[in-house]
Amino acid sequence: MEPITWGWILAAALSGIVGNKADVGLDTLGKGLKGMINRLKPGDAPMHQEIQMAVGRAFLLAQQSLVEDCRRELIGENKSIWDCPPQYKNEITWLNQKLKRLKADLQKLEKGEFGELAVTPVADIDSLLTPDGALVGDTLGVVRQQLMVVLQQENAIALYQTKAVTPQVGLFERMCAYFAVEMQQNRVLREMIQGQLLTQINANLKHQQVTVEDIEASLTAIGQNMGEIKGWLKRIHNQLSGHPAVPLQFQSLIAEKTEGFVGREFVFRAIQDFLQQQPNGYFIIEADPGVGKSAILAEYVRQTGCVAYFNVRSQGINRADDFLKSVCRQLIERYQLPYDLPLHPENTRDGNFLARLLTEIAPHHSPVVIAVDALDEVEMKSQTDGANVLYLPQSLPNGVYFILTKRQTYVPLTVNKPYLFNLMEYGAESLQDVQRYINQQVQKKPSLQQWLENQGQDIATFITTLAQKSDRNFMYLRYVLEDIESGAYQDLNLANLPEGLQQYYYQHWQRMGMTAKPLPRTKIKIVYVLAEARKPVSSLLISQFAGEDALTVQEVLDEWDQFLREEQIEGQTRYSIYHASFQDFLHRQDIVQAAGITIRDINALIADNLAEELGL
Repeated sequence: MEPITWGWILAAALSGIVGNKADVGLDTLGKGLKGMINRLKPGDAPMHQEIQMAVGRAFLLAQQSLVEDCRRELIGENKSIWDCPPQYKNEITWLNQKLKRLKADLQKLEKGEFGELAVTPVADIDSLLTPDGALVGDTLGVVRQQLMVVLQQENAIALYQTKAVTPQVGLFERMCAYFAVEMQQNRVLREMIQGQLLTQINANLKHQQVTVEDIEASLTAIGQNMGEIKGWLKRIHNQLSGHPAVPLQFQSLIAEKTEGFVGREFVFRAIQDFLQQQPNGYFIIEADPGVGKSAILAEYVRQTGCVAYFNVRSQGINRADDFLKSVCRQLIERYQLPYDLPLHPENTRDGNFLARLLTEIAPHHSPVVIAVDALDEVEMKSQTDGANVLYLPQSLPNGVYFILTKRQTYVPLTVNKPYLFNLMEYGAESLQDVQRYINQQVQKKPSLQQWLENQGQDIATFITTLAQKSDRNFMYLRYVLEDIESGAYQDLNLANLPEGLQQYYYQHWQRMGMTAKPLPRTKIKIVYVLAEARKPVSSLLISQFAGEDALTVQEVLDEWDQFLREEQIEGQTRYSIYHASFQDFLHRQDIVQAAGITIRDINALIADNLAEELGL
């Protein structure tokens, strides 16, 4: 049997969804496709390559979406992968391997390596259509058949094969949906469709009693029959869009927060239920520091591409006016609203302009979802007393939703229809996610496997013990696993690992000599400056401030690098505290007293010496 070629898929995607219907509008569309193909020059290699890449991408992404659906179904029934029955373990293993291959193939495709999708001349498409633009014979059936041959050749699991042939939502329909979005988002394809296909349609309209409305009605009818594909198109649009779904300032943060992300399906299900059951409102995720609120929100933004803003106190990204500028800009650009950018300062003075945008957007683009992280880190001095945090609207138009995260502390937020999701009440689910995360890290890191072997510990015991020690805190796991990899715990018994994040900080504080006598006041001062600075600070300024040479400052920064975030700003490396929970530790009264300093004195020194640089 012949291989699947991009020509076959293109014909099916453009004309196959339509089928061999007698509808006059669709007949005209078929003629337009026929004419467009005839106008493509055989030697137009760049155009052929562009089409081939688009079709190949659609084919691979369709398979990827099927794999992810299968994984969600299996893992949804069995919260922990290693708790699955043997038959499910094999299926999940196959799906994971398949997903890796697909991601590798997508990377190759972007480099121009077309893999197994055969290069087919444009004439092959022509051979699939009659002179009138209809498909020859049962071309759709043939294409579907070819897809199943591919599945059989790779010994696909039964669940995957079943989903692949499910009517309306199978592999073929998904492939067509992805290609449809490719045509919208790919400039070359879009110009080809608009410039050549529509020209041919217009030519046919002159000779037939057909109006543009006829064609629109036909295509609308098709869209209404596509079922779940409607939902995919929105997700695909975000995935393939040439513009980032979130501002550049948050892309690295999202990548960092979602690296190694596992689980949390129960949170995402709760969000989805809220969006489906409520006409509008606020979904508020509340939990202790380090439990994973930011990672959950980052993963949600990565999956959905919704409007987003992440407050990060240590980087100075936590002012109300900055929030309004960012979110309003995202809304204006995303929904192509008629407002000039950059925004006038008057529009970010309070929440009135944001409320106006939401009112304008909601009737035409529901649902509108905006994710905002770490309300507890907002600089409240940046807004009017008595106002909602970040000037969030008290009431929302129908179809508008905010997904928020915060600690279990008070923030000024008086709104209609809030739903509080207390993550701390889901201890069993969080424990399973923690265990999955530990297992994932052990499986992919030989250094951890070697440490376990040296300790004479089996993986199951390690997972159980470390999960218990962590108190379901992912920040604890991040630090402890890094310490194990770096050799910090070569001679430590599992039973002696610190209990919880705050004890981990204290043990590390001791291990770094911060409680030695005499006190290492230079080190202490440098660490507290970093903790109190409201923006990333360079080592040069710390050196000038502390009255120490640059080498000493750099040594301290290197010692504490796992707690710091480095970034390049104006050609300088600047440092800030990675997670607010470490700042909490440094603010503990017993730690402050033992360190022989006061927070007020540190802030006064910063204000006197680094006001301009730190934005104080």
